[in-house]
Amino acid sequence: MTENTPQQDEHVVMSAWTRARHSSVGVAMVVALTLFTDMLVYGVVIPCLPIIVIERLKGDSSMVGFLFGCYAFGLLIATPIFAILSDRYQNRRYPMIGGMFGLVVSTVSFAYADTYALLVIARVAQGVAGGASWTIGLGLLADVFPTNRLGVVMGTVMTAHTVGFALGPAIGGILFEYGGFAAPFLFCAGFAAVNFLAIVWLAEPDHNRNHHSPETGKPLDEEDESTPLLKDKKQTRLTMIDLLKNYRILSCVLCVIVSASVFAGIEPALPLYLQKTYQASTSTIGVIFVAMVIPAFFAPLIGHLSDKIGREMICATGMILMAVASPLVAIEFSSIYWIIPPLMLFGLSSPVTLTPVLPEMGETVNEMGGAAYAQVYALYNMAYSIGMFIGPVAAGMIMSASGFGTLMLTFSATLFICSPIMMNWVGVYRWCRSHF
Repeated sequence: MTENTPQQDEHVVMSAWTRARHSSVGVAMVVALTLFTDMLVYGVVIPCLPIIVIERLKGDSSMVGFLFGCYAFGLLIATPIFAILSDRYQNRRYPMIGGMFGLVVSTVSFAYADTYALLVIARVAQGVAGGASWTIGLGLLADVFPTNRLGVVMGTVMTAHTVGFALGPAIGGILFEYGGFAAPFLFCAGFAAVNFLAIVWLAEPDHNRNHHSPETGKPLDEEDESTPLLKDKKQTRLTMIDLLKNYRILSCVLCVIVSASVFAGIEPALPLYLQKTYQASTSTIGVIFVAMVIPAFFAPLIGHLSDKIGREMICATGMILMAVASPLVAIEFSSIYWIIPPLMLFGLSSPVTLTPVLPEMGETVNEMGGAAYAQVYALYNMAYSIGMFIGPVAAGMIMSASGFGTLMLTFSATLFICSPIMMNWVGVYRWCRSHF
């Protein structure tokens, strides 16, 4: 038995290191860490920002709402820019590195910002960094995983996003209360710095290594003479305007805007309400917020049910469920912890409403005969960003003018009015014609 020389050992170690940098598992882990970090930073500020603006900067609830909405503004602007740059120059790492560096800088800026203007700039910068995380991160997964495995991989990686958003408010509240004003932001900046090093470590993937035929599931370079050259189904060139002319897609877009507005609108309003009504500390507010996020883990089950029962019905049910839960959250209970059940019901309504939307939009594009999946998913992201901006801004204005109860009643009425948009009224009409 011969022993390896030091040079051979070094070669083996370097080979393993290089393989890890280029591996698909390494890509998935780094993307999962990036999405976790992005939502951790997003969630950490929820219990902190309202108190910072109201008590430290002597602002009002409308300023709080606008500050929360600035994240969506940055996200909406950055998403198409990062997508275009990444596709044009065929490079994922550099935009992702730039985005994570921006997240580190913007989060540190929160810790030392002493004016409202600086907070706004830092919040927009966080949204821009989030655009890099989502756009480039999911593109990296598509680069290294075959299409027949991409759904499972994305579903697994997205779990990190949910975990980050679930932990963020609790961590932010506890660190803010016991560590001081800067503690939650410095903690997140340190975590983002580790994420930055992980992205730097990752190697740029081969963008052509997993181009698979959508008809056969085989890599394109493995198709032989037995693979049909002529496809039965011709694809039609579609634009975003063409997609929006389709009622099913337009109804999905409107559903996302309304639902995202309500779900994002409660984020700046609930901490102020809990502090004023129950004299809740930031740590208690953070823990209470976790109750609203936990139901998001039921998304895979909801997706399965929507495929079986019908996506339009599940979406409309989710909007009605959110409409029912909204005023229940505003009831003044004898103990703050009684608010947890209606908050969990409110949190459950979000995945019930939104989980079926993406497959519904994808199926509609397929039926239209067009290769416009990227465009239709971009419509989803843009609609969600618009809702994330409208909701907090409107919530801040309503809170300043009236109060939390009026806000939740307004949300409830809006949801009830808009819930019919997800129904397939043509199908309902045909069913009535055939049965009556």
